[in-house]
This record gives sequence, structure tokens and C-alpha cells, in this order.
Amino acid sequence: MIRTSIWTSLIALAVTSLPLGAAGADSSGADKLGWKLALQSWTVHQTVAQSIDIARQIGVRYIEIYPGQPLSPDDKGKFAPEMTAEQIRTVLATAKSAGVEIIDCGVIGIPAKEADARKLFGWAKKMGITTLVAEPDPKALPLIDKLAGEYGINVAIHDHPKPSRYWDPDYAYSVIKDFPHVGFCADVGHWKRSGLDPVAILKKYGAKVFSLHFKDLVAGGGSKGLHDAPWGTGENHAAEMLCVLKEKGFKGPVAIEYEWKWDVPTLQACVNFFYDQANKLAAK
Repeated sequence: MIRTSIWTSLIALAVTSLPLGAAGADSSGADKLGWKLALQSWTVHQTVAQSIDIARQIGVRYIEIYPGQPLSPDDKGKFAPEMTAEQIRTVLATAKSAGVEIIDCGVIGIPAKEADARKLFGWAKKMGITTLVAEPDPKALPLIDKLAGEYGINVAIHDHPKPSRYWDPDYAYSVIKDFPHVGFCADVGHWKRSGLDPVAILKKYGAKVFSLHFKDLVAGGGSKGLHDAPWGTGENHAAEMLCVLKEKGFKGPVAIEYEWKWDVPTLQACVNFFYDQANKLAAK
């Protein structure tokens, strides 16, 4: 038996007893623009339940969960299509009690065999996921696009840095351009790490961007000699990227994926920057 009541009760208590952080922040600009600020749970490196509570603390209403993440301190099961019906109910109840929606999952493998891919899409539908972030075999894209349309779940192609398959946005666009349900998950930090200009890429391909792993970076340590910094303080031109997203009519998830010495105040700074910029852009 999964001990669902213990952790769900703790989350419910946390909602009323812990500091609300940016829970009262003005997200009206983001809402008007159709932007959904999410927390990528890879940031937290704890359990799904704990990641959901961090999202709640910083005033983020959406979350992208990485596949294989442990579910909770009480349940060592993994976030994956193999979840039981009880595990699905518990995770969804935990998210609901925190005022957080699970809308993305990634980076996740999408099988090339239709039966296996259907199992993944069916599970994602039960979880309420609207975007699967992936780096699939290009040969599987016709099947993936078909299933994405059938299940109403977008697939967003993620870019790890060189020499990963999709690091080059020109190549990625060439293989996804004809598929209406497949677009970019623009990991703007990895574009920077590959020696690319994220602003220029968003200007070129922003209309095909379905979601983002949004990052601001500074030199000194980290992957490829660059590491995360609070949004608006790094070298990635965060404000300009958001301007381009508005120009391109982007609507969808913008995920905080902070992979360098994070803490709640640091994530809070990213949230505050995002909502402030969104409010300014929405007012123009």
C-alpha cells in the first residue's frame, strides 16, 4: 500500500503554513500573453512531491517533471508510464492541493514502435500533460506527429549542446517543419553553450517554438564553462528573448531549469523577473 495520506497531508499543511513567496505576484501580463511559467523539476533534484512544493513556494502554477523522478518521500516509484492508477491519483492530488498543474514532461524518450508510443501518450493524457519534451529518432517523427494530433499533446524537440542530435536549430527545423504537432523546446542555455545566439534563433524560428527551457548564463564553471544566473543578470539577453517571444506570438510553457547552486530566493528572482517583464510587454 502506498502511503498517500502522509505526504498529501503535509503538502496541504504547507499550503497554509509556509511563506507564499511570489504566490501573490502579478501574473496578469503572462496570462494575457499566454505564457505559462513552469518549474522544470530537474532543478530541484528531489522528488516529484517536493518539486511541486518548491513550485508552490515561488508562486509558479505549472511544472515540467523529468521522467524517472522519484514520486515522493513515501513512494519511491518513478514518474513514468509504468505508474499505477493509485500513483497517478496521488501525484495529481498532490499537485492540485498545491495549486500546481503538471503540464510538461521531459526530456523523455518516445518509442519508435506505435504500441509503445501509444502507451506513453496514453499515460501522458492521464497525467494532464500537454507537452512532451523529447529528442526522438527523426525517422519516428511521422508517427509521433500522428499520435500527438490524436492525443492532443504537443511534442517539443529539445536541444542538448554539441554533439547531440538536435543541437543545430537549422537541422532540427529541417526535420520538424512539416509536422504541425512537433516544434522546438528551445533550451536557450544549451544554444548558448553550442556557440549560438539564442535571440537570433528565436527571431528565425520562434513561430515553431512550443516550449522553452529558459536560462540566463554567466561564464565561470558549469557545463561548457557557463552556468545559470538569476534571469536578467547574465549574458543570454533574457529580456530581449522575451520580447522576441511576444513578437512571434508564442504561447506556452516557459520552464525554469536552473542547474547551478539553486535556492528558493534565486528561483524567486527568476520568477519576479519573468512576471515583471511579461507585465511590461503585455502593456505595450
